[in-house]
Amino acid sequence: MIQVTLVLALGLAATMVLRRRSAALRHWVLAGAIACAALMPLAEAVAPAWQLPLLPASSSRLAPGLSLGDAPGRDAASAAGATQTIVSSSPAILSVLRTAWVLGAGLSLLLLGIGIARLLVVASRARPVSDGRWAAESAALAERYGLKRPPAVLQTRHPTLLFTWGLRQPKVLVPRDAASWSDERIRIVLGHELAHVRRGDWAVQLLADGVRSAYWFNPLVWIACWRLRLESEHACDDAVLRLGVAAPDYATQLLDLARLFRHSRRSFFPAPAMARPSDLERRVRVMLNERMDRSPVGRLSGWLVALGLVALTVPIAGLSLSAGDTPTALRPEPAASVSLAVAAPATLPAATRPVSATSVPSMPLPAPAAVTPRVVEPTRAADNPPQALGPAKFVVSVTDQLGRSVPNASVVVISSGLLVQIADGTTDQGGEFTAPSLTDGHFQLTVIKPGFKTLRMNVKLEPGKTTTSRVTLQLGMLAETIVVSAQAGVAATGTFAPQARHIGAAPAEDPCSQSAEGGCVTPPRKLVDAKPVYPAWLVEAGTSGTVVVDAKVLTDGSVGSLQPAQGADPDLADAAMRAIRLWQFSPVRLNGVPMEVQLEVTVKFEVVKK
Repeated sequence: MIQVTLVLALGLAATMVLRRRSAALRHWVLAGAIACAALMPLAEAVAPAWQLPLLPASSSRLAPGLSLGDAPGRDAASAAGATQTIVSSSPAILSVLRTAWVLGAGLSLLLLGIGIARLLVVASRARPVSDGRWAAESAALAERYGLKRPPAVLQTRHPTLLFTWGLRQPKVLVPRDAASWSDERIRIVLGHELAHVRRGDWAVQLLADGVRSAYWFNPLVWIACWRLRLESEHACDDAVLRLGVAAPDYATQLLDLARLFRHSRRSFFPAPAMARPSDLERRVRVMLNERMDRSPVGRLSGWLVALGLVALTVPIAGLSLSAGDTPTALRPEPAASVSLAVAAPATLPAATRPVSATSVPSMPLPAPAAVTPRVVEPTRAADNPPQALGPAKFVVSVTDQLGRSVPNASVVVISSGLLVQIADGTTDQGGEFTAPSLTDGHFQLTVIKPGFKTLRMNVKLEPGKTTTSRVTLQLGMLAETIVVSAQAGVAATGTFAPQARHIGAAPAEDPCSQSAEGGCVTPPRKLVDAKPVYPAWLVEAGTSGTVVVDAKVLTDGSVGSLQPAQGADPDLADAAMRAIRLWQFSPVRLNGVPMEVQLEVTVKFEVVKK
């Protein structure tokens, strides 16, 4: 979707730049952009892959809601909201999205098919016009437009049908009263409709309708299709004016047709309509503007536009967005392997806040963990004898930082092309998940395990091959938010140094030490807390601010490696770090082994006015 959106956005932007050029050129640009969007899945298969690290680093975060362990002082902590849950996305959401896409695309294609079927029925019941004024004018205009043969003119029983459709044998459908029209109106109508035939507008519009059906949820696709239809009508209007028809006469005939058709029920057909009321005012205004460029697309201009769109589409086809802390797409090579280890957060509880400081423990923010690139490994040719090309098979093996298999981790494999494929489930007791019968192409792998960072990586599957991805989940980050307030104009009293306060005791037992499975995380408890002290001179000056401090909870539970974020007020940062250094946690344990985890503390200093 991102790739198609970029291509269409570039096409629409080009039409804005070319607004002083002819409508035919703008239509050609939009038609090329939509064709590139339709061919994006094929271009993606051959384009060189590259990634743009625009997505935020993904991680599971701790949020208020679920208490993790009992500790002395818990009542005070609960009153302050110091409880946490682990927030993780559910693969069921992807199933819902997949179902919604299939229903929307199916309904759009069904409506398109019904429209084409109605065209066939109407054409089969229409009467061919083989002689008379309509046939003579059609033959004359076909020769002038350079058509090999004039399209068939069919007179229908419908009072308002007036449009052109068809590929190899185009047909112009005219209403039942068309025989009574004046020679001038017949020439204008046929000049407009045969311009659609010469330009191949029905095929282009049908392609656009197909792309819109596949990307029905993307508003930019709808805008591009609307602009395509509008520029098509403008280009055909320009073709009529180049025939020598005076603009006021053309506008008068167009308005008369609109009045003639306005009392009849509108018919929805997948074909360009000449007198569409919604676009009429804009078209009349443009055709009466003598300064408009009405030239057709030259051969050189057409080739330059086509080559430019291809040159932009190929790199866009290989583009995928990645998180800032996630390695670029790993593509299996015939005799090599690549695996990825990405880390995640442990569940860490919040602590009781000091009485004089309002503590808001959201514990969100499982930090980006270190990334260990290893290997995504396709089956070697020696291990897998040559076979006919068939479905691709994808095996995911999940381990934790200690190398133990992680069962019950949620795995989602979703395609990034036009054909949506989703395979989801959980890893077995051996930490493996198998996604069989996938087509080749680019996929995104997502692995979710509570207490760990959500892992996302891109892989490329090859037909008839088994690709194995060995990924390592890592513990994430503890995050805490504290609000420290002081009243303006009130002199500070008491000590100006933060005071450590014992608020809990370490758990007596570690259930994960006896676990036979990997991925068992024992969250920490906060044992010692200290409130930041608002510097008195900043209170008097009315200085407020927010300080973000990055740190680590070490294997002994102490806090070290403190580093304030850039741009923080030095005095506020020093006040925050003086308190954080006094904190003490019970160690975070993975499978019973003490581990270091990252800690991010956000301290909001606020001066409250009376």
